[in-house]
Amino acid sequence: MSGGIYLVACMAGDAWPVGLALGIAMVLYQALVPAFLFWSVIKITSFFLIHNQITRLCLWALALWFFIMWVDWYCLWIFGVQEGYPLMHPLILLAQQPALLCVLSIIGKPLLTFLFLLVSVSIVALLWYRNGAALFFFCLVVIFWLFCFYFETTKKSEFVYQTHLKSLPHMIYSTADDPTVVINIVAHQLQKIIAHYPETEVIILPESAFNVNNFSELSHVLELWNEKNIGKAIHVIFGASRWCDANYYNSLHWVYNGKLCDCHDKKHAMLISERLSEWMNYDCLRSLYFNERQPITVSCDKRKKFLLSKDISFVPYICSELFFNEFPDDEYKEEPIIAIVNDLLFVPYIQKILVLLARFKAIHWQRDIVYVSYTQSLFIDKNGIIQPMMT
Repeated sequence: MSGGIYLVACMAGDAWPVGLALGIAMVLYQALVPAFLFWSVIKITSFFLIHNQITRLCLWALALWFFIMWVDWYCLWIFGVQEGYPLMHPLILLAQQPALLCVLSIIGKPLLTFLFLLVSVSIVALLWYRNGAALFFFCLVVIFWLFCFYFETTKKSEFVYQTHLKSLPHMIYSTADDPTVVINIVAHQLQKIIAHYPETEVIILPESAFNVNNFSELSHVLELWNEKNIGKAIHVIFGASRWCDANYYNSLHWVYNGKLCDCHDKKHAMLISERLSEWMNYDCLRSLYFNERQPITVSCDKRKKFLLSKDISFVPYICSELFFNEFPDDEYKEEPIIAIVNDLLFVPYIQKILVLLARFKAIHWQRDIVYVSYTQSLFIDKNGIIQPMMT
């Protein structure tokens, strides 16, 4: 969890020792669970006088499986939401070879995790017993994964609109009350993209691309993005916070031809960076992490589908909505997903793991994903195959 500790400490600014202490406390809390779990296995084997090595090995493998599921689904429950830390699941690394996850959507993550652990179990059993039964068990386990590895993955889910989407991976902050200047800067960038790629219909910016929070009141300024000013009527999708009914949301905005068409408000708030749990909501921590910004309100609205044109439609997900949902929470099961991500806060290896997790989600959910962050813009098909997007 070093990446998380680094992030919490950095966000505390000059009071980084406080963030470091919070991170260390989190590690100590997380260490209690495997300590109790593995202590329980020792007590069970001692109480029931279990001496058979295979039985003991299976008990330890089961304990490790429970630990992985705990981390993935429940380890952050003390902060007010039943959720885990999905970046630590060992299956995510297999997304580098998507064929290894070809049965994920069929048998599910818990069972595939157990089959993954059986590789180690079979190796230990083979080295311990060195007999025909152990060799047969080892071959059986390995054959399953070899079959997955050589499974046909050349067939791609083609994005019929792939050539029509481009990304603009920039964070554009206004230092003045009037955001006309930054809107005009973006207009010039949109104009350049259209000039180089006339087929462009949609341009996507990442999460938190603007610090402007009142786009609903800027209809006259957004006209700088209309056909008259940039040369073509296009869709612009970007992340920015907004106020609505005294609530502060992290939102995805959809603008077409210089007019704000719709917004999607984020339905998940990240701990520390977007919210504090109830038992952490004290003046000292609020002044430390939310002195110059507002905590994010979690939206309870139903997730929408954005119908951009007859051939192009998407379901929006903002950063942690994609990563922390075990299953999609929308009803449009065949629709592609646009996922906008702010990965600037993370160290490089976390940025890479986020992409792997997005590939994992595409395979698990059997949904095509358009992934746009500040470091990478990608098309990810439901087989986990990635194609870079023109930026």
